[in-house]
Amino acid sequence: MSRIISVVGFTIAAAGLMLPVSAFSQAHDAHGHAHMGQIVSCTDLATPPWNGLPDTDRQQVASLQQDLAALNTPEAAKAAGFFPALGDIPGMGVHYVNFTRAQRGKDLDVNTPDQLLFASIDGQDQLVGAAYSFTDVPDTDVPLPFDSDLASWHDHPQFARDGETLHMLHVWFVPSSNGPFAGLNFWLPYQTAGIEIPNPCWMADEADADRIRNVSFALVPVTRTVERVNRAADATSTDGAAGATNYSTGPSAERTEMLSALDAAARADDHDAWVSAADRFIADLNETEVSRVQGLLGVLGTNQMSSAERDAAGIAQPRSGRRD
Repeated sequence: MSRIISVVGFTIAAAGLMLPVSAFSQAHDAHGHAHMGQIVSCTDLATPPWNGLPDTDRQQVASLQQDLAALNTPEAAKAAGFFPALGDIPGMGVHYVNFTRAQRGKDLDVNTPDQLLFASIDGQDQLVGAAYSFTDVPDTDVPLPFDSDLASWHDHPQFARDGETLHMLHVWFVPSSNGPFAGLNFWLPYQTAGIEIPNPCWMADEADADRIRNVSFALVPVTRTVERVNRAADATSTDGAAGATNYSTGPSAERTEMLSALDAAARADDHDAWVSAADRFIADLNETEVSRVQGLLGVLGTNQMSSAERDAAGIAQPRSGRRD
């Protein structure tokens, strides 16, 4: 239980819900080295049923999703012993943790993940994935539950006693910007904000991928859809793009138009129009928003790396937060 509680405290902070802007600015350097996810085939590894996976993995993911289908609402998840513990983390959603399974150690079962991932899509909290976790030495010999080279443990030393680390793996049941086992799914903030996700093939170009990631995390404060904004020339039409607003005051009319342009370009699969809309939106971010986006990318990206990857990149390992 102490491990889960420490996870809660860190993740809320990492998600930017408690950290000041000054703390985020310190993560800018880490952003340049952080693990933003592998580039995957946009034709068979960006969307379920993940046809690019080995047959055994593809079948296992499909079977897992089917087995968990009855837990596709927060209420059903809670009734089955999964409880929200980590807050709404950009690119991950809300982790619902089964505390009993989380204490089983290295005895993993691919059919019984200890965490469920929920995100708000179309105004409803939906089951979007699952996760496995266990504590061990950084160079663990615990086998991955999937055979694909895309599957790899990332780890969190700050959630374990000295000399150990908390290893984790996500598996997605919904389209994912960086494949079925990505640590961060940059499509989630778009879907939560009601903005059409860009063409996944655009992730292959690093400049486009960087735009996609920055827009994604810039949308994080834009957390609920409140109205339809006009995508057509007819000002009386309300079909199509979903406008989104902050919980407090909402975006300006100009910002709302930018969001509509992003949505329309993605729906039209118009790359040049989307790049233009994204560049305009990013340029419109104020200093606080830029610091927050860069900080989120740095902190969360670094935490999706393994200890070995952080060492190779020259990134300091997070210190243990356990006091046993």
